Amino acid sequence: MSAGVLGAGLGLVFLRQLMEFRDPFVPWQEDAELLLRGTSWGRTFLFGVLGSVLLTVFMAWARSGSDTAWRLALPAGLLLTAFPAFTGHASGTGGALGAGLVSADVIHVLAASAWIGGLAGILYLARRGTDPDPLPALVRVFSPVAVVSVATLTLTGIVSAWAHVPGPAALLDDPYGQRLVLKVTIVGVVLLLGWVNWRRLSPRMGSPRGSRPLRRAALVELLFGQLVLVVTAVLVRTPPPG
Repeated sequence: MSAGVLGAGLGLVFLRQLMEFRDPFVPWQEDAELLLRGTSWGRTFLFGVLGSVLLTVFMAWARSGSDTAWRLALPAGLLLTAFPAFTGHASGTGGALGAGLVSADVIHVLAASAWIGGLAGILYLARRGTDPDPLPALVRVFSPVAVVSVATLTLTGIVSAWAHVPGPAALLDDPYGQRLVLKVTIVGVVLLLGWVNWRRLSPRMGSPRGSRPLRRAALVELLFGQLVLVVTAVLVRTPPPG
């Protein structure tokens, strides 16, 4: 289902890009063909569409329990994480700096996917009604992944901010800087929630009702993580200073 939603999302991305690219004096079909075949953005978009179709097919196949389907779905999903980098601000920077920014953006998306996606997966697997409660074991496995993901997000985020924001004044005076500050603030809230989950709630999982507060806190953390994604979607459509 999620893979199918991805395809619908890509369709909306193309519609938005076409509206920005639109020449009112030529037919829509001509603009669409030029955007897809005559620009690097369009060629990247076509690869993204192909990847989303393959991922949808592999995930549907995986529901039958096929290990081969999972082995094919994994690289398809990993390749799709490069789509934002090659269609965003990083791709507009040339030379070695541009290559470094694209790499940092890809790693950033991978880390965010591991953190937010992993958290969502844990909440799904640990939903109510299962006995014994799998949450304690899942949290022990996920905690190192979350720590590495957060550290990676912080490092790659600093690299991106250094490249796109010319100075501290732009964080307050420029729309891009203001939205970046908003994103960092929400990320800080998510980090605080994660720290509370890890330090104060995780040790109580062995008690009869210890998993319930942790499950609620993880759900709140996931909701704030989704808010970060919404702000990021706005940020990547905002021109950097200069």
